[in-house]
Amino acid sequence: MPDADQLVGEFKDQDRAQKYIVPGLQRGLQILSAFNRDRTEIGAPEIAKELDIPRSTVFRLMQTLEFMGFIEKVKNSSEYRLGVGVLSLGFEYIASLEFTELARPILEKLRDDTGFSAHLVIRDGWDVVFVLKFAAKDTFANSVNVGLRLPAHSSILGRMLLADLSDAELKHVFPEGQLFKFSDQTPTTLTEMEKLLEEDRKLGYAIGASYFQSGIGSISAQVRDNSRRVVAAINVIYHDSMVKKSDVEEKYLNRVLQAASEISQLLDYHPGSVNGSTRI
Repeated sequence: MPDADQLVGEFKDQDRAQKYIVPGLQRGLQILSAFNRDRTEIGAPEIAKELDIPRSTVFRLMQTLEFMGFIEKVKNSSEYRLGVGVLSLGFEYIASLEFTELARPILEKLRDDTGFSAHLVIRDGWDVVFVLKFAAKDTFANSVNVGLRLPAHSSILGRMLLADLSDAELKHVFPEGQLFKFSDQTPTTLTEMEKLLEEDRKLGYAIGASYFQSGIGSISAQVRDNSRRVVAAINVIYHDSMVKKSDVEEKYLNRVLQAASEISQLLDYHPGSVNGSTRI
């Protein structure tokens, strides 16, 4: 438990931070944050009610965001949706991540060597975000695109990132403790997930079939940097019915681990006993 002096210090830090916040900018960002995959179109009255600010203020803020290309008016409607300006910022952020450029040739070669689609993801809160994709050169329909978000607990890739967190950090990410079920294999409580993550920590990789999408198999591995923390995860996906289990474990797994190790080494990670794994 923090002592009284620590609590006073934290409150002072918060007060100092509040002094420098620009309300208009904060509200503009709150408007952008109101959009998500389930809520793609929003009207000004909704925003005014949610933020508890005058409609005239919301109107000026949304006009500014529209002028800058961050939102746009929905045709034949009074509602707005996100504009290409937000997408551009997202791609600029992805491009600024050093390891995406370092990982690009390695991930492309992984795709070529295995014949499977290869991806790299990072974690943003309780989601994983796809930042690199190299699609398989066959007829395998892959709906994954750069920028796609998936709930971290619902995918093998997400488990690779969550496995690096402590119990306290997991509870911070999932404060309610209940997890949405996507398949028969999806953990629905923190207790169930922690059991899976314990095994993932020992191995440093995970193999799953029909974990998020029926019929799709995945081999995932962790990417670490010089702090020894997991900063990303990579995977390949394949039709589960078309690949022998023995090939997955004896042939493709080693190739995925090798690619993860190569990226980690470029990030100045030095292998050692981390979370019980010495594989990467």
